[in-house]
Amino acid sequence: MQLSLGKESVVVRGMRPEEYLWGPYQFPRPYRVGDRIIVSVHVEEDDIYNAGKTARWFESVDGGVCWEEISPSVAAECGLKLPNGDKIYFPVESGLVLAGYTVTPVGMQTPDYDFSERAAEKTLPVQDGMTFFHDGSIIKAYDADRLPKSISKKEWHILRTISGNGNVVRENVKVEWPYLTRVVIFHPGESVGTLKSIQPRGTPKLGPDGAVWVSAFSGEGHLNPYNGQYSPYYSAEIFRSDDGGKTFRLRGHMEYEADGKKYPYQSGGFSDSDFEFMPDGSIVWFLRSTWAAYTGKEWGPMYYSRSTDSGYTWTKPKVFSEVGILPRLCTLKCGVTLLCYARPGLYVTACNDGCGLKWSKPLVVMKAENRSGLANRPTEHPVWHEWDGACGNPEIIPLDDNSALLFYGDFYYPDAEGVRRKTILCRKIIVSDC
Repeated sequence: MQLSLGKESVVVRGMRPEEYLWGPYQFPRPYRVGDRIIVSVHVEEDDIYNAGKTARWFESVDGGVCWEEISPSVAAECGLKLPNGDKIYFPVESGLVLAGYTVTPVGMQTPDYDFSERAAEKTLPVQDGMTFFHDGSIIKAYDADRLPKSISKKEWHILRTISGNGNVVRENVKVEWPYLTRVVIFHPGESVGTLKSIQPRGTPKLGPDGAVWVSAFSGEGHLNPYNGQYSPYYSAEIFRSDDGGKTFRLRGHMEYEADGKKYPYQSGGFSDSDFEFMPDGSIVWFLRSTWAAYTGKEWGPMYYSRSTDSGYTWTKPKVFSEVGILPRLCTLKCGVTLLCYARPGLYVTACNDGCGLKWSKPLVVMKAENRSGLANRPTEHPVWHEWDGACGNPEIIPLDDNSALLFYGDFYYPDAEGVRRKTILCRKIIVSDC
C-alpha cells in the first residue's frame, strides 16, 4: 500500500497573515453532496463569541480542482443522510453572554451549602469546579441540573431536511449525558461571563446498524459522568442515536487521568477526537490532548484507543503520535482507512488490516519546521503561529474508491502576485497497491 499526493487546489484566499494571524480563514469543513464537494470556511475570530457566525461556503463539481463560492443556505444540504432519507446537520453555535446574571461568591460555600439545589433565574450558584486559561481567564464549571432552568437544558440543535419534500426544520435534540457540565468563561477585565455551547464538534457518522454516532467533548473542566467528580481537564465523548437523531445517549467516555508520565499534567485533556468503524466490527478512536489556552503549548501527543464491544468499553489510550490536532478519519471503498492530523506539520497515515492495529508510515504533507521565512515580513523571533505558518486543523473526506480529499490552511501560500495569504487548500490523497 502506498500513499501519494495530488496537486494543490485553492479553495479560497484570505487576508495576509500580518493582517490577522489566527482565526479568520481557517477551519475548513468539507461535505460530499451527491456529485458535489462542498466546504465551509470560518472567516471570523476564533473565540467563544464568533464560533457560530456565518462562514463562507464553496463548491466544486470537478472533484476539488475548481471552486466557486455559494450561498450559506447550502448548510442543511450537507447533513448526514439517514436510512429513511432525512438529513441531519449540526450547526456550529456561539457562546451565550450571560448579561444581568449575579455570581454567587465562592465564599458562600460553607459546610451546609446545598449543591443539589437549582439556582434562581439570572443567578449562577457556587461552581462545582474551577480552572484557568494562561491568559488569566477564569472558567467555572456547573452541573447543568444546578443552573437556572432557562440555561440548564440538556439538548443539542439540528437542522433536519425532511425526505420527500425537502423542508428544513430546526429541532431540539435530547442528550442523555450524566452530570452534563456547562462552563462559564470570564475573560480578563470582564465581569460578565459567557456560557459555552455544548454542540458537538465531531463529524456525525452512520454505524453498521444504521444508528447515528457523533463525537463531542466536555467544557474546560467537567464532572465525570460515572461518579460526578470534578476534573479540570477536557474529556472526550461519543454519543449514539437509535431514533434517527432525535435522542443521543452517551456511549463512550474518555477521562484524562493525568499522572505526570503517560498523561502529562501539562495538557488540556482529551478534547477533539474522531472515530471510525473497522471491517472486523471494532471501532478506533483518536484523541487530541493539547490545548494551548491551558498551558501555552500548541502541540502535544495524540492518543489512540479501540473498542471491540460496540463502544461500551475502550482500551486505555496510548500515544499514537507525538503531535495531533483535530484527528480526522475516513474509510475508502477499497477498504483502506485514512487518518489525518497536524501541528506542527501535516500528516496522513493509512490502515488496511481491517482492525485498526497497523498503520502506515505517515505521508508528510507539510514538514514540521520553522516556516516563518516564507512570510511577507519575515521575523527573526517568530511566535508559534508564525513559526508553524498553518491552520493545523485538517479535514479529510472520501473522493472515490481509492482516493480522498485533504483540506487544510496554509498562512504563507502565494497569490498570483506572489503575496503570501492565508489560504484554504485541498489536495488529493491517492492510495495504490491496496
